[in-house]
Amino acid sequence: MKRFFNHIDLDRTPMDSVAIDDDLKLFTIDNLADKSLHNEPRKLTHAVIVMCTSGHCRLKINLKEYEVESPQLITLMPGQIIEPMGHSHNIKGYAISLSKRFIDILNLPGWQRQYMVMYNNPVVDIDSDKLTAIHFFYAILYRAAENTANPFRLQVIENLIRVFYYGGVSSLDSKQRDEYIYKNSVVERFFELVQEHYRDERLIGFYADRLCITPKYLSKLVKEHTGRSAGEWIESHVILEARALLQSSDMTIQQIATSLNFPNQSFFGKYFKRATGLSPKQYRQSK
Repeated sequence: MKRFFNHIDLDRTPMDSVAIDDDLKLFTIDNLADKSLHNEPRKLTHAVIVMCTSGHCRLKINLKEYEVESPQLITLMPGQIIEPMGHSHNIKGYAISLSKRFIDILNLPGWQRQYMVMYNNPVVDIDSDKLTAIHFFYAILYRAAENTANPFRLQVIENLIRVFYYGGVSSLDSKQRDEYIYKNSVVERFFELVQEHYRDERLIGFYADRLCITPKYLSKLVKEHTGRSAGEWIESHVILEARALLQSSDMTIQQIATSLNFPNQSFFGKYFKRATGLSPKQYRQSK
């Protein structure tokens, strides 16, 4: 153990990338000035935690634009849609990518709440003390991941992440993030259900039945705790998915309508135009 910690150099961020199958990848962000980045939106299959230590960048997350100025922490969740918009020549940082399968294995308590917090507010400021702590955690995690001789390295990493989650996640919440924590357990469960079923179920009654309450009471609770109605939240998930597919996939409008469980292309078109003011075809052409 002593040798392991002596091997960690806190004054030097590891520069190489390291990966364990599809579950975990650690990599640095550096020298991007001469590299061409594909500025096309794409839907994430992994969670990605990015610590921006130098420079700045612009990106869209779920079609909302963010200006990232170092030092800031970016937490991207599976299912979110990201689109790089540009960066400074001196952009630097490091990132951790975690598969959904690996996150499920971790079985972190209160994860769904933290998921919604980070999903809705992915960029936060980091002070010098937190920056040092994150740097230390990344260095330890990197050394554990690169130790291929250890047959238990994935288990070591699992426990390192749990320690960081238990001891560090709550301290990373800003006041801005706190406002997204839904204290009502019914509302929390509603968001879990929407995240799981929005592609197939758009009626409030479905979610109210699952929660054993009336649609009217569900709408009242959600409105009180979030400022938006239950129907608006469901629709926003559906429209965001539709926009991403129209922007970044080769799927036909009929295929997109089918994937979102609309009875036909015409019904999907009316639903989309009511929400955005454009037909799916007009939206795709405008982009």
